[in-house]
Amino acid sequence: MTSLREKITFILTAIAFLLFHLRISTDMQATASGTLYQILLTAPYAIGFTYIITVVFKKMTGAGKLPWDRYLRIYFTIAILFAFFFALYEYAGGDEESADLKNLPILSGCLEDDTRKVPLYLA
Repeated sequence: MTSLREKITFILTAIAFLLFHLRISTDMQATASGTLYQILLTAPYAIGFTYIITVVFKKMTGAGKLPWDRYLRIYFTIAILFAFFFALYEYAGGDEESADLKNLPILSGCLEDDTRKVPLYLA
């Protein structure tokens, strides 16, 4: 990181990493613990994919070792993607017990129930 632009983009990437992992709750302690839990949840996946991508970059460029800020940029980017998809799963219906499939209008005609009296025959 030599130029000011690289430093600013690195800091913005780190802030985006924290914002995507942020889990807001009722009090500060719950918010901090939820955010830390989310970071620790995505860390193994992000570290693994970062390792794979950096090995591919090394093979493609023929360079020996990447600078430390490149590793962190790649890690932040991959962790942001994982945090986004984990948040979609959490907020958009990851809890299957709360979903009642028979009340969904799109599936109400597809599910088996006791009202269907006509037998279905294969021709």
